[in-house]
Amino acid sequence: MRDNNNYLSLKKSHLALAISCTAMPLPQFATAQNTESESKPAFEEVVVTGSRREENVMDIPINISAVGGEKIEDLRLDSISKIAYYTPGLTVVDRGPRDEVPDMMVRGLNTGGLGPGFSSSTVAMYLGDIPLQVDLKPVDLERVEVLIGPQGTLYGQGTMGGAIRYIPAKADPSAYSASFRSSASSTNESSGIGHEYGATLNFALTDTLAIRVNADSVQDPGFIDYNYVVRESGVSNPDPDFNDPDDVAANLRKVKDANGEDTKSGRINVRWLANDWLEANLWHYYQDTKAEGRQLANQLSFGTGPYESGMRYEEPNHYTNKLTSIELTGDLGFAQATMVYGQSEYEELGQRDQTDLLLDLDYGYDSFPSFSAYTREEVKDKADTFELRMSSQHEGPFKWVAGYFQNDYVSDAISEEFTPFFDQFAVDNWDAVQLRPDSLEYIQLTDIDEKESAFYGELTYSLSDTLAVTGGYRRYSFETDITGGFGLPLYDTVFLGAPQDAINVDLGTNQGEDEGDLFKFNLAWDATDSGMVYFTYSQGYRNGGVNSVPECTPEQIASDNQQLCALPEEVLIDPDKIDNYEIGYKGLVGERLNISTALYYIDWTDLQVATTTQNGSLPITGNGSAAVSQGFELQGSWLISDSLDLAFTYAYTDAELTEDAPGLVGPYDVYAGARLPGHAEHQGSLSLNYSTTVMGNYDLALNYGLVFASDVYNMVGGPEDPLYMVEEDGSITAGDRGGEAIPGYAVHHLSATLSLDNWTVQAFADNLWDKYYITGTRTSRRNLQDENNGPGIEWGNGFTQRSYGQYVGTPRTIGARFTYSF
Repeated sequence: MRDNNNYLSLKKSHLALAISCTAMPLPQFATAQNTESESKPAFEEVVVTGSRREENVMDIPINISAVGGEKIEDLRLDSISKIAYYTPGLTVVDRGPRDEVPDMMVRGLNTGGLGPGFSSSTVAMYLGDIPLQVDLKPVDLERVEVLIGPQGTLYGQGTMGGAIRYIPAKADPSAYSASFRSSASSTNESSGIGHEYGATLNFALTDTLAIRVNADSVQDPGFIDYNYVVRESGVSNPDPDFNDPDDVAANLRKVKDANGEDTKSGRINVRWLANDWLEANLWHYYQDTKAEGRQLANQLSFGTGPYESGMRYEEPNHYTNKLTSIELTGDLGFAQATMVYGQSEYEELGQRDQTDLLLDLDYGYDSFPSFSAYTREEVKDKADTFELRMSSQHEGPFKWVAGYFQNDYVSDAISEEFTPFFDQFAVDNWDAVQLRPDSLEYIQLTDIDEKESAFYGELTYSLSDTLAVTGGYRRYSFETDITGGFGLPLYDTVFLGAPQDAINVDLGTNQGEDEGDLFKFNLAWDATDSGMVYFTYSQGYRNGGVNSVPECTPEQIASDNQQLCALPEEVLIDPDKIDNYEIGYKGLVGERLNISTALYYIDWTDLQVATTTQNGSLPITGNGSAAVSQGFELQGSWLISDSLDLAFTYAYTDAELTEDAPGLVGPYDVYAGARLPGHAEHQGSLSLNYSTTVMGNYDLALNYGLVFASDVYNMVGGPEDPLYMVEEDGSITAGDRGGEAIPGYAVHHLSATLSLDNWTVQAFADNLWDKYYITGTRTSRRNLQDENNGPGIEWGNGFTQRSYGQYVGTPRTIGARFTYSF
């Protein structure tokens, strides 16, 4: 394969500083320093470990991108949604800080709607070598690596769509160092000032032992107003006479900037270079987020303003991630051995407005003039991960990677719905037998126990100095045990006479398991001294299992009363698979243009889709038909002059069903040819960078950036009409699906960074032209009286359903950042 020594080293210069701010995960330009040509540009090596050994990113024959830690800081890429701007093939839907797990998808592999309940299970996330689903604050990182396409033969956790790896900076035993950072910003539509501050300290205790600590705080006041919050649950009228200011003021209150965030994060690394062949790293990571309401506007459903929510309750969500891990790396001569063990914990406590769902069930709640409902949810997760991996280091034509992975995951969750004072209304008007003091209307308990294990590996053989072939294999097994159940305490107490504190939950256990094999084939050819062509065939897999809803008993199936259970065919979840075909090129075009391109075709079968049970409309996962995704991805850097460069990305994605999918959108079937939701057909970014020296010895870097995307469908088929419903008599009715195409957008960014010695000061403007844009939707326009004009569906006693809403992007934000390092 290509000799890395052919790459010229990068000398520190103003140009290098400018290029390091481009946010392009590609080799960076520098001025060549050799005897052949003083003006010929050269490239810095960007070393990554995505292939399970340290290699130049341009020498790895797979679709991999890397964004360095300096780039992340300089371009303020404070979340994976912003990093995705510069990673073709990766889409992350920004729903604000209340979304505890990012909504991620790769190459259009998605069938779910854009909103609560979205599953990011096609993409694996890692902190170091430990799987961890978290919207990590990317502070003090070496880099973020994004691998597009299945990676199951290189990574422990199965990755159907791709893998995102946060690589944290390690403690340095050679010196003491410190870095302090802070920022302040103001966002349009917000009445407060946002603050961020943090510090990183590196202590060299001996020449073999060091400790690195960082701590950070993010305080964002938010910009969405909750102006329709009930003053007293079950007493205040959530839909007063809006023509009477006194009636409105008596029943409702306003909450300014109700989607704010307060996040505290920290990380500690103890690094010990035990001897010349063994290194040990102990890590502890902590991130605690107190998020407020949704980044949601209810303009169509409730006539709110563009940055205003119509929810009746505040919707806070408090979640905490912890991870403790130990990593041992040994140089065995012929191979490098890595052993990793980690234990992660997650806790969540949230509240949300549940009024619209209960109204939609049509159980008579709308008869109560002051009806409103809210849900509280508590989740506790724990995972133990072990991985043992070896990567060859010996000379010769063969290279190999082999590993064993095991992950044990348990989760306990409780969801409770409350309908304050509805019990009193039922006693007064419906001859109910008694009150329910705690107003607990519904309860759901879920206990999950999952185990996943796999043997995996790859073997590469160099057929010649320029041609190599790789084969990969994964043997996996998966088993799950889910115990869950539901109860209706208010119904049991108020109508059936059960004790006032009785909670009767009918628990049931569903079990499932699966095992199988995955394969990979790769061919890499150094077509020129500065360019590589590769072809990859790889298989991806997503675990199946069972739903948490207990299976219906014969008595429940025969009953005419409300039942909360799953039919036998709704219990099991089959695995879904993809076959990924890809051909790509990495290298130079001329002397000043560096690109990485890929053409791909994906065949996706047995799609896992979000649906609901026939009894109780409980959310479950089912299996749909088949789909394909095909497209083109491009990223590159162009050195326009010694002080000016342009970085760019572009992705074209065409993903659609290839078979009809019965019941995929609620009760509606979907025809083959329907476009899959969540991805833009065209998306990309531009980043123009200029560097110079001012006032004698100050380094000045200017950056102008643009990210753009075409329209996105919020559900399968979007506004098209590939849907229909088969009636009991066999007739076909066109579906009123409520789908839409979320308009595309272009958002601009600008920054100026001034550096001198240990100080850096940056002024920035994000969303420079204050573009109003929509990132996703909550439910669909089927909940509107008029799909184009609204408002929401009306119920008795003047209730207007507000469940449909649009998630919006952050308005223009202007601020300044300061860093000091020594």
